[in-house]
Amino acid sequence: MGELLKVNCIFLQNTIMDTKDLPKTLTILTVGFAAGVVAGVLFAPEMGEKTRASLKQKAGEIGDELEEKYQSEIEQLKAKISSLKGDVEQVAENITK
Repeated sequence: MGELLKVNCIFLQNTIMDTKDLPKTLTILTVGFAAGVVAGVLFAPEMGEKTRASLKQKAGEIGDELEEKYQSEIEQLKAKISSLKGDVEQVAENITK
């Protein structure tokens, strides 16, 4: 019984550590987005309204991609939390038996 609890605790620790990458991933995506916008402005071959329209369109596309990535990460996090909750409940049930 003690060995099962030890294995479950190690599993929970490893799973929780994996979810810590979410803020890092979102930060990297945001920095990449900002760098792309700056590079686009600096190296744009077009001037004026065309450049602004192009940047606006590209920013919208990147924003949509970030939103999809963010939602995907949130869904994965929710699934992990749900799985962990089930695992913890199962361990608690095994302990009380």
